Amino acid sequence: MAHEDNAAPDEWPAAADGTTRAGADGTTGTWGDALRASEQRFGREFGRAPVGLVAASLSAGRRCAYLAVNDTYCELTGYPRAELDGTDFLGSFLPEDQSVLEVLIADARSGTTPQIGSDARLVRRDGELVWVRLTGSVIRPSAGEPYLAIFVEDITAAEQARGELQRLQRELQRSRRLASLGQLVGGISHDFSNTLTVIANYASLVGDEVTIAETTESAARWRHVRLDVEQIEEAAMRSKRLVKHLLAFTRREEAEPVLLDFGLTISDATGLLTEVLGEHVPVVTRQAENLWPVQADPGLLKQAIVNIALNARDAMPAGGQVTVDAMNIDMDDLPADWQDSTDLAELLPGRYVAFRITDNGTGMDAATAERAFEPFFTTKSGDRAAGLGLPAVQRFAAQAGGQAWLRSELGRGTTITVALPAAAGSGSPRAAHAVRSSEPSRVLVIDDEAAIREVTHRVLTSAGYQVMTAANGSEAVGLLRAGQVAVDLVLTDVVMPGMTGPAFAAQARAMCPGLPVLFMSGYEQQEAAAGDWPEPGAQVIGKPFSRAALLARVTQMLTAGAGAGVSELPQQRARSQSRQPGAREPRTQAKRW
Repeated sequence: MAHEDNAAPDEWPAAADGTTRAGADGTTGTWGDALRASEQRFGREFGRAPVGLVAASLSAGRRCAYLAVNDTYCELTGYPRAELDGTDFLGSFLPEDQSVLEVLIADARSGTTPQIGSDARLVRRDGELVWVRLTGSVIRPSAGEPYLAIFVEDITAAEQARGELQRLQRELQRSRRLASLGQLVGGISHDFSNTLTVIANYASLVGDEVTIAETTESAARWRHVRLDVEQIEEAAMRSKRLVKHLLAFTRREEAEPVLLDFGLTISDATGLLTEVLGEHVPVVTRQAENLWPVQADPGLLKQAIVNIALNARDAMPAGGQVTVDAMNIDMDDLPADWQDSTDLAELLPGRYVAFRITDNGTGMDAATAERAFEPFFTTKSGDRAAGLGLPAVQRFAAQAGGQAWLRSELGRGTTITVALPAAAGSGSPRAAHAVRSSEPSRVLVIDDEAAIREVTHRVLTSAGYQVMTAANGSEAVGLLRAGQVAVDLVLTDVVMPGMTGPAFAAQARAMCPGLPVLFMSGYEQQEAAAGDWPEPGAQVIGKPFSRAALLARVTQMLTAGAGAGVSELPQQRARSQSRQPGAREPRTQAKRW
């Protein structure tokens, strides 16, 4: 709003020509004197106001030149008052904001709008941008030129908060879209994975028949059949990769385990660490001889090593050393002084291969170490504050059927160990002999899809196992309760109509304590209801699985349980104990996270 002002001479803004003017009481003085007196009064009364105050010229020849500013405004801009005096007020803002302010000032000067109000980006002396809110009007004194009086409020924090809120809203919308897409992809991938499981495994079985035929008949006759089978298998693998890519897009990645030379994989991964960690963090590698192979996803294994190493680097800002050890672990022949014996006690019996990464950095206190594997928990800031590195290591170990644990002490550094099951065939000689020399192992297969039951039956029987099948959990419980079947291992789907796989496993273990259960599922844990997914640490093989992958997991679990006596039904155990007085109760599976 325009203001009329019968101000005293010490309150008049300066005239551009420096001429003498008369006040309302007839006193006279130069405009320069009036300006100096006005600035003194301005400084006394408004210098430390909570917002910046600016008086700017509206004279045609001076184009919004600074006439006066308070101390708050000087602190906001970083300029001393002397450097601002007489310069262009609009020149303090970004060029794209200047044109908007010019229009607003012109409208206020002409009387089109009573007041100026706008947010703009002010450029500080150090080049930093500051968001400010401008509120002002044109002052029209009774004598002298009109000038612009503006309040300048720093709203940078509020603007940043608004920008962060907008970013979070966009992220929320994106997450919701991905969640919806993920539900669709998850449902499709479940059915698709079941179909691929059937296709891939039947193709593998046909391939075995072709191999037999080639040895007894003309190989040339069967060449085209073999090529056809290979094409089917390749198409199944391409489809499996497509499912994996779709799941990855919606953040539902599944591991792709293959048989790995553990020592070679560790060497390859640690070779990358020198480049990742930098020259100020040397890497020392120590490997035991004849490391057993493992069944794991090579990409996830290497990523786990890199994630741990990056954590170690961040804990050593001034430099230090990272040591990578790799060793075999036989749970049946564990040294009494093994440093991780408490953590190893939670593993299933059998053989494992482990790597241990140690740094001599800052370490963690007990409270921090307790939460180290917690998703999104972090003590870092900035771009390093995702809090997903160690949780990804834990998830990888669990998917592979192993375990990860951490030991740390403030000022002494941190050690993270990951133990993975040794691949089938690398078990202890006595355990392997027990499996081979006993009668064929008995496997109970439970799945509501007939095609999955049939192809799994074919795959397991072709490997020498005795296989029984059930269409659902209730039917399988009835078979166990009636004593119609004696099993060494249960292979069950997770999500089924009626009784789910985990619910069946609970009832089966109540009747047969320690009974090994291998779950199979085309779903991800996110798509299953809370009570439908197995407890943490349960053995799960994802569909679609190959014939080799299924046989490897089955052999691994049977080998692990061979010395534990976990396969007997209550009636069998009673007979066995009557034959062997004083026999010990079988050990149950240890619970893992």
